[in-house]
Amino acid sequence: MNTIAIANQKGGCGKTTTAINLAAELGQRDKRVLLIDMDPQGHASLGLGIGERELPGLYEVFCDDAILPDVILKDVVAGVDLVAANILLATIEARLAGQPGRERLLLEQLEPFGAAYDYAVIDCPPSLGLLSINALRAAQQVISPVEASLFALDGIHQLQDIVNLLCQKYQLNLPVTVLPTMFDLHTRFAHTVLEQIRDQLPVAVSEVRIRHTVRIREAAYIGKPLNRYAPDCTAAMDYQRLADEVLEAGAQTAPSRNPLDMTVTTPQEGSTMGRVNPVAARQMIVLTFDDIDCRRLQLAGDFNNWIPDHDIETRKLDGHWQKVFTAEPGVYEYRLIIDGKWQHDPTNPAEIPNELGGINSLLQVPVHL
Repeated sequence: MNTIAIANQKGGCGKTTTAINLAAELGQRDKRVLLIDMDPQGHASLGLGIGERELPGLYEVFCDDAILPDVILKDVVAGVDLVAANILLATIEARLAGQPGRERLLLEQLEPFGAAYDYAVIDCPPSLGLLSINALRAAQQVISPVEASLFALDGIHQLQDIVNLLCQKYQLNLPVTVLPTMFDLHTRFAHTVLEQIRDQLPVAVSEVRIRHTVRIREAAYIGKPLNRYAPDCTAAMDYQRLADEVLEAGAQTAPSRNPLDMTVTTPQEGSTMGRVNPVAARQMIVLTFDDIDCRRLQLAGDFNNWIPDHDIETRKLDGHWQKVFTAEPGVYEYRLIIDGKWQHDPTNPAEIPNELGGINSLLQVPVHL
């Protein structure tokens, strides 16, 4: 199963429209498609005529109140099954706070369905919190719809930064493709924005341009994809070309990731990065904090199951704090607890957003042969 995340933390750029119409086009080509609505607003569900807001979805699955097959709606359009969203998804970050492995729940749910579907298309929410991180962890590729606007470049910068951190941390290969949406072929500004994206970011830009048409809003209003409502309109033809592009790329490459994203992996030859290297010995790590004035300093992270100061020796020398522990080679997230308050490490510029809207610091333990 090829899993595609439709992601951009900027709202109003055509994510839901793209998720619906790409899924419908793939389904029309006799592909088996699972469309996953991960936006608490439920617009992908609504855009396919599913107006019931109380339907169970991923919230119930993530909370172990249901299993994924129980919440799949069959054949909402030809070839497309749907996992609907409800407003409870907005509370999932607080519900799962502190739960180990919460960022890979979707990946683990989808893994048994590898033979049941050809494609999974995930409509991500307009944020980079826990739901979007789950989608990115589960995906083999990202399509990022972008309108030609002042904020487009900044939005793609932020998404690419998150993708790069996830790829480094979990040894993923997650290509990002920018999809121009609501595009006016006749304006110089739209082409200028695309040129800036090409010049400034290491992302691919789709050859497809999704042109603006009122038919998109009309189709969403009556709950149908464009290929059923207005198959001859310009945007419908654009999404046909996008499906062609996705199918062509899928025929040329196969997913190379471990579907379960196992913690213990066999590194490629020459690789010095890994979540855990089973043949490398644990190493002593000494973190020194020179500019933190506090009564009590604790440390918690992936390396000690997020238990403050568990298996960590604390030293205080000449006013400097030191934290000493051992860890296997890999990339770890951590936070400091300064006088009882959790925060990122102000002395470390390597950071990643966490699922609660805060910041975690990153620690890389290299392989020493």
